[in-house]
Amino acid sequence: MLLPEAVLINGQTGSISPETGRYTKRLSELRQIFQDRTALETMVSERNDPIIYEVLEYKKEGSDLFFGTTIMEPGTVGEEFFMTRGHFHKRRDMGEIYYTQSGHGVLLLESRDGRSEVVRMDPGVCAFIPPDWAHRSINTGDEKLVFVWACNVEAGHDYGVILERGMRKIVVRRHGHEAIVDNPQFA
Repeated sequence: MLLPEAVLINGQTGSISPETGRYTKRLSELRQIFQDRTALETMVSERNDPIIYEVLEYKKEGSDLFFGTTIMEPGTVGEEFFMTRGHFHKRRDMGEIYYTQSGHGVLLLESRDGRSEVVRMDPGVCAFIPPDWAHRSINTGDEKLVFVWACNVEAGHDYGVILERGMRKIVVRRHGHEAIVDNPQFA
């Protein structure tokens, strides 16, 4: 029998207590998603392969839901802001939510038929990610972007499509401002 439990989430740091799992993504693990390979390799070498984001989770054995936090560092590779890999769900009938705790960014979404949408990630915004939409988080601010996510444990992750062809749009810093532009390398 599952019992209720309180889980403490720090909205500034993204820490979870109790926490049941975590992983980090370093820049070298994200080589396929950034446009400027030279800038990426320079940053990997000169900045000791920095952590771009970390994911912490709370998963209760036997539950149909799980949730956690993503903590994204600020920065750019060339003109592109730091971002997550992006994914569809393996279960095409399952969505997700992202609730921004601190920092600023954008949630880039793309439907399988080619429609692109953007949802601002500002403190207090809860973004609904419909089933069968790819989604990628991008930190466009100067501080860590921290958000809570929640979905069904059976949703799964399908990173393959996005890694192979990219997304139709990218988010870059141009003239000191964030801009959403067509991806010149979209396959």
